[in-house]
Amino acid sequence: LNRRPWLAGILIGCLAYKPQFGLLIPLVLMVSGRWRVFAAAAVMVALLALAVTLAFGAEVWPAFLASTKFTRTVVLEQGGTGWFKIQSVFSWVRMWGGGIALAYAMQGAVMILVAAALGWLWRSAAAYPLKAAGLVIGCLLATPYSLDYDLMLLAPAIAYLAVDGSARGFVAWEKTVLAALWIVPLIARSVPEATYVPLAVPVMLLAFGLLLRRAIDDAQLECSRAHRVAAE
Repeated sequence: LNRRPWLAGILIGCLAYKPQFGLLIPLVLMVSGRWRVFAAAAVMVALLALAVTLAFGAEVWPAFLASTKFTRTVVLEQGGTGWFKIQSVFSWVRMWGGGIALAYAMQGAVMILVAAALGWLWRSAAAYPLKAAGLVIGCLLATPYSLDYDLMLLAPAIAYLAVDGSARGFVAWEKTVLAALWIVPLIARSVPEATYVPLAVPVMLLAFGLLLRRAIDDAQLECSRAHRVAAE
């Protein structure tokens, strides 16, 4: 993002095949002023769409939209895949008997809160590993449709948090939460299937909250330094 913005944008554009995980990436690029990355990603998505159209014809797009309707109604809202397989707030509410409207409301509330937190985080003086880990976890929390195998996306978040903790030291419970993030993909499907107790979403929310707390500490420290410099 910092050294090779055009390459970063191209790589982000290549992720468009899983669009449900990219809801917050444009927001982060905009609030952090990474317009070259944003432009490169947009161009890459446009080129991929053009290539698909040339390869399969324009009729591929109505078919794609039809498939998204099926996924939304049958797989997500009606739980055709199985609530225990989907790792989201939406699925959590539905698994516990909540209605579709309530599930969307809860998922929307989480998405708004995570988006606001990421907007602040990426404009703050927090360490870059916290920003990167926050974006990865935030992208998983924001989408209503994330299966247990998609939790492999937690790997870079775990790595970034481990790097930050190793460099500056861990505070209470951070190592435990990192271990939980690593373990939970292995049991995120089996435990809810047997007990109706979701694991992935609560662990991700806890990890997101802990990294925000560390980021707030960074921001307060930077503010104190600025005040000292101004006073001198």
